[in-house]
Amino acid sequence: MSLLIAMLPLYLFGNLHCLGMCGPLVMMIGRHRYRYFYFLGRLLSFTLAGGIAGGMGAVVGVLFSQYHLAEATSIIFGCLLTLLGIYTLSGWSYPGHAWLGKRLASVNRTLSLLMLRDQVWPTFLFGFFTLTLPCGQTLIVFSACALSGNFYVGLLNGFAFALLTSPSLFLAMQAHLFLNRFKPYYQSVIGISAIFVGGVSILRGLAEAGLIAHWIIYPFGNPEYHLAIF
Repeated sequence: MSLLIAMLPLYLFGNLHCLGMCGPLVMMIGRHRYRYFYFLGRLLSFTLAGGIAGGMGAVVGVLFSQYHLAEATSIIFGCLLTLLGIYTLSGWSYPGHAWLGKRLASVNRTLSLLMLRDQVWPTFLFGFFTLTLPCGQTLIVFSACALSGNFYVGLLNGFAFALLTSPSLFLAMQAHLFLNRFKPYYQSVIGISAIFVGGVSILRGLAEAGLIAHWIIYPFGNPEYHLAIF
């Protein structure tokens, strides 16, 4: 739950990014009879991706714990998220972004073909595979899911990310000009959120290593309901 709370500003302000990146695509299928299947496909793929990322993080965590490297994993992922946040705040392109875009060019062409077909499955698959579009925001989210090391936490955050960034896509045609007023704040909010989550991860790694104390909100309550910040 603490990861969801920490990432909530990114999910909400992520609407600005989704509006600019996927808004024009959604506008193209706005007249399709089965347009809402796009959101179903998108919600499913982001949820699964979050769960897979969290599961992979758990596997890596178990493997590393055998060699007492779990703390290092937390610190490394924290540094990665912090670096992504700095890149976002600075407006720089992420390393490898252009290379990844070229590698996914064929996928983008396939998505374009699916977008033109006003049928249930093509529209659903179009939404499902939008996950493959090169996007720094999704990289930050799923890195955080992997950092959680928990399949269900990743599942929840993948679902929340897809759900909470859907309003901008629902309103892409009507609200494009209105939401553009907030666009200058997008990079700041997303970058600060990434740096915050990365910083918490680094602190968690240091706490697991015994170098600093864990920070638990209301530590005197029932241990089953403790909310650990790190």
